[in-house]
Formats: sequence, C-alpha cells, structure tokens
Amino acid sequence: MPFADILGQERALSHLRLALADGRLCQAYCFFGPSGVGKRTTARVLAQAVNCLGESAQGAGAAADACGACAACRKIAAGLHPDVIEVRPEGKTVISIDQIREVTARAALRAYEGKAKVFILEPAELMQEPAANAMLKTLEEPAGASLFLLVTASPSALLPTILSRCQAVRFDSLGEGPLRDILLRHGRTPQEAAAAAALAGGSAERALALDVEEARATRDRIVQEVWGGLSSLVSVLERAESLGRDRTRFEVALEILASFSHDQAVARVAEAAVPHLDTAGLAEAARLAAGCSMQAILAIHEAQVEASRALTRNANPRFTAERLLLRMRQAVGRGLEGSHASRGAR
Repeated sequence: MPFADILGQERALSHLRLALADGRLCQAYCFFGPSGVGKRTTARVLAQAVNCLGESAQGAGAAADACGACAACRKIAAGLHPDVIEVRPEGKTVISIDQIREVTARAALRAYEGKAKVFILEPAELMQEPAANAMLKTLEEPAGASLFLLVTASPSALLPTILSRCQAVRFDSLGEGPLRDILLRHGRTPQEAAAAAALAGGSAERALALDVEEARATRDRIVQEVWGGLSSLVSVLERAESLGRDRTRFEVALEILASFSHDQAVARVAEAAVPHLDTAGLAEAARLAAGCSMQAILAIHEAQVEASRALTRNANPRFTAERLLLRMRQAVGRGLEGSHASRGAR
C-alpha cells in the first residue's frame, strides 16, 4: 500500500513524504493520535517507502512514495522483510527490556537486504521502565542506518527524554467522509458505510468492527443517561461513579458524548437536523440540548474534549467524570436560563 492509499491523514503524510523525498528523514519518529486512525499502517508504508525498489521511491517533492508492488514492498506488507521489525508487547501486556536489547543488537548490524533497518514499536507506551531507559540509550547512541517508529495513542505515557529525541507526527480522528471511503473499500454498502462512519468516533478500526445496531443502542444509552441525569446532583454523582470505574469504557463514552455535542452545534449552524440524531432513544437528551444556547453547547463540548485529554495524561477517571458532569450540569442550567430569558425578551 502506498501513501496515496491512506485516507484522512493528509497533513501527517505530507510531512513524511517531503522528508523522504528530500532525504531528510529523522532517525526516530513518534506517531501519536487516537486509536485506529492509521498510525500503524503509515509506519509500515514508511518502512516500505524507505526500502522500496520501485521508481516511485526516487520521486521528487511530495511524489515520493512506496510502489507497493516490488519485492521489498510485498515482503514488508506480509511481515516477512528481514530489515523491518515490529516490536509488540509480550503476552499483550508489556514491551520488555529483552525486546529492546534485541532491537539495539539488530540496529548495530548492517541491513540484510534493504536500504535501512526499520523498527516499529507499537504501542510504544507499553515499554516497561527498564525497556524505556534502554530505548533512550539506543536513540542517544544510534548505530547503523536505522529508523525507529514509535506508535502510540498515549504520548504522555512515554519518557519526556524519549519524546525529545523523536520527531512528533500527529494523526487526527478521521472524518466521516474518509471513514465511508475506507468502509466502501472493504465491501460495505453505501448505507452500511454511512451508518458505521457516523458511529465510529473517527476510528477506522472501530468502524470496520462495528455492529451498527449495537453501537447505535450504546450511543443512545450513554447520551441519554448522561444528559438525562444532569437535572439531579445525586444522579450526576452516580453517573460519574459508573463512568469512572473503567478507563477504556469512559474514553469511548467521551467520544460518544463529544460527537453528540459537536453534532448539536453543527445542526445549530446549519439550521437543520442531523439525520443520525433523529432517534427516539435520544429524545430527552435532544430536548435538553435544544433548550440550551449555542454558548452552552460549545462549553459542554469543550469540557468533554478536555476530559478526553485529561485521561490521556493518566488523570483519575472518577475525578475526571465528576468534574465533567458538574461542568455539563452547570452549562445546561445556564443555557436553559439564557434560552428562557431570550424568549421572554421577545
């Protein structure tokens, strides 16, 4: 797969392709951003481009790319190239110091058949502390022609000293357009692709694995429970306790809540309903949101985004949930008061 086939990450890809074409690739990169948006795929494609035997790898400017068809590209895509090593957690829990020692030893050797050795560490935040320290030493004292690609959804969990030695490349959540195109490539019908893209929270990985009806029910339940409980302080605290029990589920809930508030704001600007919000399951939440001012909706969305960022910095989930829901309750109260006052003035 060449860079040209990766959708929705034009900014990140433009940076990498220009550096590749100009011969200015850094020794180490940190690809960071939400899960399932193309970071790992891009790392593999960059490994292909570095070792590509086709003519496209010799292109100038932003045209530099992997051909995707030569022997090197095919081996890398199949995970069979001896100079492209993917380092994944042992037992799906941690990246150990022994794995990093092996990386260091292999980095000191010349490439076996490619132009450079490429090491892809994913998810890089799962390096144990001794492993992270060993990785830092490797980055400080590079040996041979090696490229290190650290892939993570939680860059704040990496050592600051490691981050300082990597060129950071941000990957954003995917828009519904790119998600629909990706789903269509995988054989979904246009209707299935549109529904899954609207519910996937910007993640291609999630969209491809999505059961649309189950995801819609989950979305409706979370939005309705959170918004419907804002009228009572007791309900707010109970919901915060429930959300804060599981960090991963809370992260998903935040994506759903932020998507709902974002779509409410878009509907106000466009002065039209957002189709996938018109479900009976969101009736109470939609009623409350409709009574709020635009300022209140934007304040709620900002609070939800800040809560997501706090979780990536390893904030306490329970405290984060309480703070978010209290801010939402306050914004809804003010928004409803402002809306009533505005109607009264008329």
